[in-house]
Amino acid sequence: MVNYNFKNILQGNNIEFRLDDGSKVNLDKGLTSNELKLLDNSHILINGKNNKIIVYLSKRSDIETFLASKGLIIDIYGFNNEIELNKIHYYYRPLYDLKGLNISLGNDADLFLYPEEMRYVSNCKVSIGENTLFCGARLFLQDDNSSITIGKDCMFSWGIDVWCTDVHTITDLEGNPLNYGKSIEIGDHVWVGRDVKIGKNTKISSNSVVGWNSVVTKKFEEKNVIIGGNPASIIKRNINWDPRDLQNYTLKR
Repeated sequence: MVNYNFKNILQGNNIEFRLDDGSKVNLDKGLTSNELKLLDNSHILINGKNNKIIVYLSKRSDIETFLASKGLIIDIYGFNNEIELNKIHYYYRPLYDLKGLNISLGNDADLFLYPEEMRYVSNCKVSIGENTLFCGARLFLQDDNSSITIGKDCMFSWGIDVWCTDVHTITDLEGNPLNYGKSIEIGDHVWVGRDVKIGKNTKISSNSVVGWNSVVTKKFEEKNVIIGGNPASIIKRNINWDPRDLQNYTLKR
């Protein structure tokens, strides 16, 4: 766990809570001693400088609930990175393999290959829209200037990897890198099924569904589609979806 002391504030790292009434509470101004204690014991770690986490909540009492809840892990190793979470939801029920949301920007040193080299990342951004639910997903960025954007009202099952990086390097025969990660874009109201893998430089447009065990390797500009397979392709068009089960959806139409 990170200790949010004065030294970390001087390094420019901050977490800011933005509430519905327009007020902002952050490390520099406004957090109570109990909120700071909960932050110290949370699964939020920052190693670097000038990183920022922005969390949108409804009211002041939601700050303690957010900091005390299980199911969200945030690790940042690097500089000038930003994570923005807009009233998201996550399930943590290990008995059912539901592990919530893990967001990693950069990583600790690879103790097996290069134990002396920290894997820092700079100028990356993660943005997640309102009312998006995670049952078990990891978002990972390792390449500078890369981003993951997820819209509102999305639903992620479990066993999901959203990786805007290959982690290791592929080069041409002259040693020039070929496999930079730039962005992953996921629109509004997207349902991502169990054990899906979403790779770098991809896009899933709004109102779409990604089927179980699919591997997304390219951009899908078309909305209202089901994509599936390895590699994923469009398997059905002109669809939409609802989070309710079939029985309750049919009864309440």
